[in-house]
Amino acid sequence: MSCERYWREGIVLVERGLDDPHREGCEDCLRAHASRQELIDALPAIGAGATGDPFWQAQVWQRLREDRPRAAARWQRQLAGVLAVACAIALWIVLGRARTGDDARATLEIIERGVAMRSRAPQVDDLLRVTAREGADVWIYRADRLVLACRPRAASPGCAADRRGMVAELLLSAPATYRVFVVEVPPSFAPRGALDADRATLESAGLDYEEHRVSVR
Repeated sequence: MSCERYWREGIVLVERGLDDPHREGCEDCLRAHASRQELIDALPAIGAGATGDPFWQAQVWQRLREDRPRAAARWQRQLAGVLAVACAIALWIVLGRARTGDDARATLEIIERGVAMRSRAPQVDDLLRVTAREGADVWIYRADRLVLACRPRAASPGCAADRRGMVAELLLSAPATYRVFVVEVPPSFAPRGALDADRATLESAGLDYEEHRVSVR
């Protein structure tokens, strides 16, 4: 079984510029780190796909093969899978950035006993309602842990879609700092559940996101 620690924790250390002793002694993590760097170097060529260049895929593979020894068939399949995810993310970035302006931003409401209260500080047992654009994910964290994830076309408690887009509702059950992330990601891209790790993953992938803070006393 190959080690998957790099994609869970090691990538966060890289983004923060911290040392990762485990990676230095783990062959799987070293390969994963090298693969990530190759993908970063190849992203400019991936972007050419959004401009209509019919040869952009060949350019990507050429960049990945430069100065690279022949790898085992298993590792090539893994790299191809990572590349496919990178291509999907690049496409979503291009499509997502076409939406600009205030109309694309989410709205937050604090509701007390069924009445929207925009001028009062939120308190325990209030309801937080987030309305996001169509096609957007809404991730809500209490302190640093994910407590609600609303995804397009995926029914779940606290999540609903209306003519305005995604509506997420969460009872503010404890004093804490709640953080709301609104982001458009590929269907295969899911939050892992830890605030800092999810933020680092979005930034590493080059995905734009909204982040809102709600302090509950």
